[in-house]
Amino acid sequence: MVAGCGGTGGVHARMGFSEAGGLRVVEVPEGPAYRAGLREDDQIIAIDDDPVARMTMVEVVERLRGRVGTVVRLRVARDDVVRELSVKRASYRDRRGASRR
Repeated sequence: MVAGCGGTGGVHARMGFSEAGGLRVVEVPEGPAYRAGLREDDQIIAIDDDPVARMTMVEVVERLRGRVGTVVRLRVARDDVVRELSVKRASYRDRRGASRR
């Protein structure tokens, strides 16, 4: 298998449902989500055009994970502006094969 191709990866961001409602980004370390423009406190409105308001956290995680190198589309709100971001999923392991934390 070619490095960076295949396997399961994700967008590399932590999020949770806020008490005020909605799915909020909690942490965005350097990685694919950050490079695509996702930032802390962004509200995720939709994943691949499907509203997150109808999803459980398990469903959100399942939708964000996928084959390394594939793209997931996020619709996010920040400062009352809606943005469309395309995030290329990446491996959860670094080049040495050690898990990132």
